Amino acid sequence: MAITMTAEPVSVPTEAALRALCAREHAHCFACRPVADGGLGLRFSVGADGGVAAGWLGPAEFQSYEGMLHGGLIATVLDSAMVHALFSLGIVAQTADLRVRYRLPVRTTKQLEIHAWLQRSFGPLHELEAEIHQDGAVCAKAWGKFMATAASDASVSAASDYVAAPRGFGVAEQKRTHSREGKFRE
Repeated sequence: MAITMTAEPVSVPTEAALRALCAREHAHCFACRPVADGGLGLRFSVGADGGVAAGWLGPAEFQSYEGMLHGGLIATVLDSAMVHALFSLGIVAQTADLRVRYRLPVRTTKQLEIHAWLQRSFGPLHELEAEIHQDGAVCAKAWGKFMATAASDASVSAASDYVAAPRGFGVAEQKRTHSREGKFRE
């Protein structure tokens, strides 16, 4: 099944969109579910820079080496931050690709700051970045690609097979079909 999405710019991030989509789409999410319900209790807010941010203290029970937050949990937190950055723009999307660079240990005994922001969008594909900071240093950084789902935008339909061209190239849309060999044909 194919989808059609317009190549119009995404809206300005809002707290209302973030809260509404988080409640509707992530009621059972491990990362943003309250600690009392078995989650991590992450709560993101829209920042002045248009991204999202959250402060958090990694629980000691999720350490790998003594006093260090487990790398898989770090990846989970970064992924969640990027999803919430999309929620703030009214976009529901799922992770298609996630790359994490671990630079410094994330300590379970110290507060950390998580930031995520949209880099660019190509039709239904959105590229984001996220970072975890502790004591003013970048401890981990992630790059992710997220594919919008039909729930995210009223402009989505299952009528045709279009891939939006990158913004700034003067081409609104390009029609493509996908062959069985994995190649696109015009």
